[in-house]
Amino acid sequence: MHQEEVRFGAHHAHFEPPDTLVATFEGVLSVDDVKRALQLYRETFERRGQYFCIVDVGRSVLDVAGRRYLSAHGRSEWFHAAIYVGADLVQRTYGKAIALALLFTGKTTFETVFVPTVEEAREWVARNRGSFPQRRAG
Repeated sequence: MHQEEVRFGAHHAHFEPPDTLVATFEGVLSVDDVKRALQLYRETFERRGQYFCIVDVGRSVLDVAGRRYLSAHGRSEWFHAAIYVGADLVQRTYGKAIALALLFTGKTTFETVFVPTVEEAREWVARNRGSFPQRRAG
């Protein structure tokens, strides 16, 4: 288990210094799971400023209520980028739609990337880290 690992249901997340949160979702994500994930995302931003969020969704399904809640309550300014791992066509479509919704609610640009593995996501972050100015909460 990683230091500062957070578990909720079948899902878990951990922070990888200096600026990356890795979240793994398995099975169906209920609206309560999405609320907990968004709480974690917000708290990470408040403690550390903007960060990269690697989201492993390859073994998960986001229900309709969860998608709606995520679109309505997520904030683009928390992240430098969201890097989705293992997303199928449906998840890619929803990921892009949610990213657009976040752009309308936020004040920053928001990059959404899709890769097949967590290692490729980490490589993308390492290659692109210098392209994003650090923003703090507040």
